[in-house]
Amino acid sequence: MKRILNLDGAINLRELGGYKTTDGKQIKYNKLLRSGDISNLTPEALNYLKKYGLKYVVDFRGDREQQVWADQSTDFYQIYSDPVYPLMGNGDKLASAYSNTTSYLGMIYQSVLLDKYGQRAYALLFELLLENNQEHKSLLFHCAAGKDRTGMAAILILKALGVDDETIARDYLLTNLMYSDSETIEKTLNDKDGNQNINKMNMTKADLESITSVFDALKHYYGSFENYLTQALNFDKNKLAQLKNIYLED
Repeated sequence: MKRILNLDGAINLRELGGYKTTDGKQIKYNKLLRSGDISNLTPEALNYLKKYGLKYVVDFRGDREQQVWADQSTDFYQIYSDPVYPLMGNGDKLASAYSNTTSYLGMIYQSVLLDKYGQRAYALLFELLLENNQEHKSLLFHCAAGKDRTGMAAILILKALGVDDETIARDYLLTNLMYSDSETIEKTLNDKDGNQNINKMNMTKADLESITSVFDALKHYYGSFENYLTQALNFDKNKLAQLKNIYLED
């Protein structure tokens, strides 16, 4: 199956099925989608997603973004508002205290994943992932560009499922192929009256160092990725086993 889904009206829409885990399993197809803005999906694209089994849409954007570029309501999926911003300050302090990166995005990512507000957003995502336990039903998570807030979510999910770091990084960097033309972002995502930090992030290319810095920061503060899941996202070993049972196959 195709990794990149070129549906009319979608931005950076990608399938996460098919990725291998370190213990020889793989992520099921038709269970997980990551995306940027989906407010302009055509009727044909929506029909495709209905047949695909889409049931949950998790929107990481802020209130203003959700109002200006609202997700389309349908009779087959439910939209969950799950803003990643604004940060509560704690993350900025921690990330700057562990300055293991010169990457602009790396510093942002560390701040979000170490911040209580950001952690609350991703904790909700992981609970919804457990709800998506019916066969042939899927969950889509998205932000505006499908790179940063969505990218962090994909990193957390793939890491939790046991995908190796190199594969996770490759999936993250695929965004750069989707945005070889910066005009796409400029025309469709930048909001002159909105959050300028988000505008800047949308215009910044994905880079490998930002991913590495996130893994290092989580290990530094939590000892292991599993500890991060348990302590920051309230996602213990039992929930992790359920997650793998839902999304992995031999």
